[in-house]
Amino acid sequence: MAVSSIARRGGFAAALLFIAGAAFAQGPAQEAPKNLKVLPKDWSRQQVVAVMQNFTAGLGVGCDFCHVMTQGAPPDFASDDKNEKNLARAMMKITTDLNARLPQDFGMAPADVTRIGCITCHRGVPEPKQLSEILAKTSADKGFPAASAQYDDLKKKFYGAQAYDFSETGLLATATPLIQMRTDEAIQFLNMNIKLFPQSVRSYVALAQAQQVKKDVPGAIASLEKAVAIDPKNAQATRMLADLKK
Repeated sequence: MAVSSIARRGGFAAALLFIAGAAFAQGPAQEAPKNLKVLPKDWSRQQVVAVMQNFTAGLGVGCDFCHVMTQGAPPDFASDDKNEKNLARAMMKITTDLNARLPQDFGMAPADVTRIGCITCHRGVPEPKQLSEILAKTSADKGFPAASAQYDDLKKKFYGAQAYDFSETGLLATATPLIQMRTDEAIQFLNMNIKLFPQSVRSYVALAQAQQVKKDVPGAIASLEKAVAIDPKNAQATRMLADLKK
């Protein structure tokens, strides 16, 4: 299906990923948009601005993320000098193709399909990485204290938004893949999670697993006893504790 056809049906804006936002509206009222390569070439400034505003909301960025904005000069919205703009066009095409396929692939009416948009992956941040991936990389590159500080900074900035998972699951997802190969870091993340979520049975169970890797059986037993004290019906914690006490 042609891009222009999808766009005129009204679903295109939700499918696009990003270029830039609201400052585009500051241009001359009658000046038509230039250099449109994915959006329909006959779209008005108002139509383009509406799409751009979705991008800025989805990524939490301004116009300068993709457009050339030089101090003391008018914004050059037509320029292709920034690679982010070229990446945006590629993502727009990919997302549009996916949305065009979804109704047929799912066997659903187009109106019943949840469409893919900027916010689907980006959740208000420019780079759509999970919190666990960000923290694990920082810990590997700079050490756990840097990752802990980064967590605090991200939490201050994004808590209450949909960008990152600051529930007990967020740090569990960070720690669990590290248990076997980077055990000390895993233990630090799990202790951090327990401090934030003292009733997190899953954190105590994961901590016990890491302690077993370190051959700290007394520590693992203590962690599992805390887990069972919080949730006596937790089958995993109960079984692990019984095995360690044999």
